[in-house]
Amino acid sequence: MKGTFFNKPLEWNVETDKENWVQGDILKGILTVKNHGAETVSLEDCGIGLAYADIKKVQTRTAGAIKPEFLQQFDQNELNSGEQRELRFSFSIPKDGRVSDKKSSFYLSYGKEFIEAQLQLNVSPSQLFSQITGLLDTFLRFKIKEIKSGKKGVEYKLLPPTSREMANITSLVLAFSMPEDKLIMNFDFQIKRLDTASVTTKINNESIIIKKELSPKEYSLGGNMINQDQLLKALESVLGEVKMKSVF
Repeated sequence: MKGTFFNKPLEWNVETDKENWVQGDILKGILTVKNHGAETVSLEDCGIGLAYADIKKVQTRTAGAIKPEFLQQFDQNELNSGEQRELRFSFSIPKDGRVSDKKSSFYLSYGKEFIEAQLQLNVSPSQLFSQITGLLDTFLRFKIKEIKSGKKGVEYKLLPPTSREMANITSLVLAFSMPEDKLIMNFDFQIKRLDTASVTTKINNESIIIKKELSPKEYSLGGNMINQDQLLKALESVLGEVKMKSVF
């Protein structure tokens, strides 16, 4: 991935080692600056940063939209006429945090004061989260509708299958987080329940929230291999609880 920005007399170029990343990846690249002017230019407070920002605010150039959380800068403060300098950078993308979605995204911001120009990054959920939602799709037929960053972690909005046993479930939002390698899954089911207290027959829409915590031994067999049997048991246990509580 490449980005270029020119603000006389400086020309900035940034190039990353990849086009896409997942949570926990190391983002590497090179920032290059060249002085096309006749005089020496200061590089004080110049470099590159990693930021997370509202996409619309960045596109409309709203003041303060970009606030880099991590910074790397040149080790020399001056750039002579015709001189070019490189900065090899490396940022750790948090393994338990935000991802790029429709509203917000990670950015590389660079130049003077680290914010003159931006390069939008595509950061996806960790492989573990994708593997678990893959189990929900393959074995339990829940289909992904949307992925976004939420207050409880990475949120997957899932559509339930059309089977009779799950006809009471209208939607599921599953939020993943991993504090200190513990896997936390927050299930928020929207369900239909028959109101037996009403004089007239009526169906209410209700929310059932279930939290499931798994240790590394319960969700992983080591490396990138998931403990499929244990994960399926956990998912089926949660679904069984919802179906028992909301049968009508």
